[in-house]
Formats: sequence, structure tokens, C-alpha cells
Amino acid sequence: MTATRILALGVALLGSPVFAEGDVPPGTVFVCDEGSATSPAIQVVIPPRPDGTATLMLDSEALEMAPVPVGSGFGYDIVLPLGHFLVRGKGSEVMLFVDDQDPKLCVLPAGFEAPDTATYPKAASLGGNVRSGPGIDFARSGSLGYGAPLSILTATGVIFDGYEWFEIEDTGGQRGFHWGGIMCSLNADLPGVFSTCPADIQ
Repeated sequence: MTATRILALGVALLGSPVFAEGDVPPGTVFVCDEGSATSPAIQVVIPPRPDGTATLMLDSEALEMAPVPVGSGFGYDIVLPLGHFLVRGKGSEVMLFVDDQDPKLCVLPAGFEAPDTATYPKAASLGGNVRSGPGIDFARSGSLGYGAPLSILTATGVIFDGYEWFEIEDTGGQRGFHWGGIMCSLNADLPGVFSTCPADIQ
């Protein structure tokens, strides 16, 4: 079955719940409710970049969720005849709120394996802020000290002052976005990164 992106607010929910297949937008899928004979299966597709739009999957229907401001992490919402759907999360911790109902914990599908960060390029911070998105307009979510090791997960394509913003993960498993102008590479020259690391970081 091919999921169709629906931007209208109305949606008909008929038939037995099924998980969406086919044209699902890119991102990480979280299962919030497996559904029943009287309620839809609910999944949320969180985009790989925080400036993208999330997707609410009600059975096989895909509905675009708009980003909403949050202090830390990410948030998306959409208003439907069924209610106001709000998703908030940070990393792999995702919650779904629908009006005054009890919040639903959204989980990764059974068998999902996160990528092994050992395969990602290794780098270190030269000291500076970690942000919730690729740019100085995004909220500060933390900071890294001089020489703090990190893995580069994604090159975002966002360039600032000649250096790229990267999605990174530190040794504690915390993810965020760090500017390449305050990063150095541990293995070899990396495009968008300030330099290879000096001897006191190697």
C-alpha cells in the first residue's frame, strides 16, 4: 500500500488499522499506538533535520506536521477534526499529546537498530555551543569543551562563515549540531571542518 501525503485537515479513517508502507517521507519512524478496531494506528516520522516537517501516520494516511518552538529537542503539531496532535521529543525519547488525553510514549519499531557510530568520522570540538539545529538561530542545547571527542553523523549542507554545520554525537550519546569552524578532524582533513586536530588533542 502506498501512503499518500495529505495536507488537508480532514481525513477519513476506515477499515482495519494497517502500518503505512511505500512512499513514507525520510526520517525515523516511531510507533505511538498500534491501533484497534475502533482507533487508528498512529506513527510519527521524525525528519533527519529539525528544520524539516514531521509526518503523522494515521493508519495509511500521511499528514504533514509543522515545527513548533521548544526550549530543547524538537516539537511538531497538527490540528485535525480528531484533535490537536502535538509531538515533543529529544533524541529517541518521543511523546505524543492529543488534547487532554494521557500522553503516549512513541517507541522505535521492534528490531530497529540504530546506526553504529563507530563507522562515523571522528572529530573533536575546539570548544563552543551545541545547538538544536544547524545555525545560530537555533536554541543552545549544550556545550563542548576544548578537545571533547565527537562523532560526525550528518553534514547538513548549511554553511556559515565558510564552515559547515554538522549533526554530531558526543561520547555520552547526546546529539546536537556543532559548527565546523570550532571543530577539528582526528583522522584526516574533512571538508567544512576548521582543520585537523593539533597535537594536544590527538
